[in-house]
Amino acid sequence: MHTEIEQATIAIVDRQLEAYNNQDIDAFAATYSDDVEIYQSHTLVFKGKEALIERYGGKFASLSYLNATSLNRMVQGNFLVDHELAQSSSQANKEIDHSVKVIAAYEVENGLIKRVTFMG
Repeated sequence: MHTEIEQATIAIVDRQLEAYNNQDIDAFAATYSDDVEIYQSHTLVFKGKEALIERYGGKFASLSYLNATSLNRMVQGNFLVDHELAQSSSQANKEIDHSVKVIAAYEVENGLIKRVTFMG
């Protein structure tokens, strides 16, 4: 059984995944704090919601299909770790031409995603 904090953590990450899969940049950005930090391993890739919108907005616009699913999930308090399968297509027929498995560690603060670290 999850605590209220864990339920809120799961809910915001699920909303973020749904917006990602719908390629809805406004709904996607709404799940992040204004000073969000995105890391690849231990390296800061970018910081701030404007950079997030620029990076992911371009990605959403350039792809005909985008889908990420959680293969395995752990949650404790305001931390959630997903093993995710992300697939995408740049082709008009939406045939998947890119597939990757990644570990995504989310930290939620004040109901929004504050930090994400991608590994893999």
